[in-house]
Parts: sequence; structure tokens; C-alpha cells
Amino acid sequence: MLFRSRTKDVPRAAHNFRFFAQWQEMAGTKAFDKPWDGTFGYELREPIGVTAAISPWNFPLMLLTWKVAPALAFGCTVVAKPAEQSPVTASILAEICAEAGVPAGVFNVVNGFGPGSAGEALTRHPDVAAITFTGESATGRAIMGASADGLKKLSFELGGRSPCIVFGDADLDAAVQGALRGVFYNQGEVCLAGSRILVHRSIYDEFCGRMVAGINEWKVGDPFDPTTRVGPMVSKEHLDKVLYYIDLAEEEGGKRLAGGQRITDGALGRGNFLEPTIFADVDNSMRACREEIFGPVAAVMPFDTTEEAISIANDSPYGLAGMVWTKNLDTAHQVARRMKTGNVWINCFFVRDLRLPFGGYKSSGIGREGGDYSYEFFTEAKAVVVKLD
Repeated sequence: MLFRSRTKDVPRAAHNFRFFAQWQEMAGTKAFDKPWDGTFGYELREPIGVTAAISPWNFPLMLLTWKVAPALAFGCTVVAKPAEQSPVTASILAEICAEAGVPAGVFNVVNGFGPGSAGEALTRHPDVAAITFTGESATGRAIMGASADGLKKLSFELGGRSPCIVFGDADLDAAVQGALRGVFYNQGEVCLAGSRILVHRSIYDEFCGRMVAGINEWKVGDPFDPTTRVGPMVSKEHLDKVLYYIDLAEEEGGKRLAGGQRITDGALGRGNFLEPTIFADVDNSMRACREEIFGPVAAVMPFDTTEEAISIANDSPYGLAGMVWTKNLDTAHQVARRMKTGNVWINCFFVRDLRLPFGGYKSSGIGREGGDYSYEFFTEAKAVVVKLD
């Protein structure tokens, strides 16, 4: 949406370039002096080489610059392959880089599809040394298979079905607003989305009621309208997928509290607009809870104990992110330590510190990026040992 792009995506993209430009200046290497045997050893860091950056359509500029900025900062050349649904942003970024003086051939963009097209060609090309990819877990597996012959270095940030745990002592106003943002931000097309909402039974009914009241205040509308909170699905095919999971959740016994219908009236009826949807009384064994929907669909379920909440949170093929809402710091730290996810937010959501590792457990990814983790990925380490006289 236009407002989000101006206030979030573009400033974050600029920040990515500034951050890694500064980090490159601060990044160092190790040295070891061994006077007892007359040797001195040190580490060299060299750019890994040509990097393929394959980025998704949901945050096309911000997520692309998470890859391009560190790759360029650490001396690599980049071939970017944006998602076929969002080709324009990457091309504009290439024009900006050229205007800024980036030499020809250092940052390149190729457009096309994945299998049998530009994406697969990049993953198989012998001159590509490393692949950084953000997208679906199934696509990550395909890229891994295609790149296996070349033994390429891989960094994947993949899908998620992240838990949002709300304890009985939580600030309910903050937790409700955080849960709404966690699942409905960017109309749910967010890999980090906290779409499995686990709520302590003592506040379960009140929380569900507040969520319904809260989402009714979110405007579904034209993404160019700055008051819009929920825009259209990216495509008709994706809308149909999300509607399929809504029907499945009802078949599996979920209780629909809000939304669930495609908007067919007025100007919005010509687009891929969907009412934000809330299901209660779901079970974590349901497919609608275990599989990534990637749309504005919340699945709310009760829990009784901390142990139960942790068990439900970890009972997932994914492990990208999690949220914890509580005033008890002992509980917060305990859950953060035991949650099998690469990112945990306590009483907040979607706060990114580029110095910290970013990535996922299990089917949510391979490797980490950010700060020294990006330095590690985009460079090769060489050991040099000198015999001193």
C-alpha cells in the first residue's frame, strides 16, 4: 500500500544500504600470534563472488535490499531475480544504483519465472557461487535440489506459521493490537505473521471479542488510500488459495468469528479483496493451523499452562518467528528460550535490528543473515600462517 511503502518499505530499504555500508567498515578479521613456535596466523575475508538474490513479492523493495545491500558492501556482484508478480521495483533499484555510480555489471536484474526459466537458470549456473532466497519452503527445496551439483552456498528465509502467545497477565489492549498487526499487517501476506494465536483460557473469551471489535475498525480498501489498513491479495490465484483454507478451517470445525468472504460489491468487487478472517476454537492438528495460508486469516486457540503453550507453539513444521505477550519477564525469557523459532518478539512485533541474526528453524530456513551473519555468508574465509624468523 502507498502509505506503508512511504513510511516503512522505502525508509527501511535506504536504512539497509546505510547499515551495511557502515558495517563493512567496522567488520574485522582474526589474528593469532604463537611466539612459542614462531608463527603468526591471520584471517582474510574475500567476496564469495557472483550472488543470486531471489526475492518475493510481498515486500519487494525492502526484502530485496536485505540481500543486495550486504552483498555489495562485502564486495560481491549480484544478479537479482524478483518475483514475477513484482518485477518493476527491482528494475527501478537497478536504475538508482546506476545513477549512484555502481559500476556496470555489479548489480544486475533478470526477470522471469522460476522453474524452467530465469530462476532455475540462476540456481544451476556454474558461475553463481551463492544463492540467497526468501519465499515458500517448497521453492526453497527446489532451489536446494537444483543447486546441489554446484555445491553452492545457500541462505534461505522460508515460510512460517508463527505462534503468538498471550498470557493471562498481558496488557490486553497492547496484546490485542499486537496480535491484529501480527496477523493482518500487509493483508496477512507476511512470512513472519503470528497467525496461530494462543490465548490463556482465563482471558480467552474477552480476547476473542476484542479481536473482532478491533478488526472491524480496520479499513479494507484501495491501497492508494492512506486510511486503508487491508489491501487486495496479490493475485486471483492467491485469493483462491486463501479462500480454500477458509473453507477448510470451517470443515475442520473452526468457529468463524469475523470475515471470511471475498468482497464483491462496488469498486472493490473488481479486485482480489478479502474480509479479514478470525477463527476461534481451532485445534493445532488442523491443516488450517499447520499449513502456511499467507493471507488475512487468524486461528485462535486456548491454552491452560505455560508448558502447554510452548508445546503447541513448537508443534509445527515451521519455526520462523514467535510473539509473547506477558508482564512476567521470567515467563517471557523462559518461553523465548524454549520456543523453536529463529525470532522471538516479547510485547512487540516486527522490530528488526540488523545486528541480530535473522532466519528460521526447521522448514523456515537455512542459515542467518544480518550483521556479522551476512559478513559470514557473503565472504570466504582464508587462513594465512606466516613463519617468523
